[in-house]
Amino acid sequence: MHRLVAAAAVVVHMVFVGFTLIGGFLAWLAPWVLIPHAAAALWGGRMAVSRARCPLSRLENWGRAGSGRPSLDPRGFIAHYFENRVYPARWARRVELIVGGLVLGSWLGLALR
Repeated sequence: MHRLVAAAAVVVHMVFVGFTLIGGFLAWLAPWVLIPHAAAALWGGRMAVSRARCPLSRLENWGRAGSGRPSLDPRGFIAHYFENRVYPARWARRVELIVGGLVLGSWLGLALR
């Protein structure tokens, strides 16, 4: 059960991160996507700025602990799965700014259409 919870938390987290990244561009094709994307982007931005602990990370850590696996990086999901795997950890703030720029750029593109 714990492994299933941890795996489900990873999948939901990955989908959320992906949607936060490209949801504004999806809204170009289906404008109704803008409302849930705005909510996702605001949540993602809040997490990036405040460095608050994400409920999905807590859920994954609970599943990992129950199945005898080590916890996520103390800095959270993004640090654990992306930093030093997809980009160097020292680029973390730059990547956050690029993602924010992509989100705002997608909204600007939608507004100009």
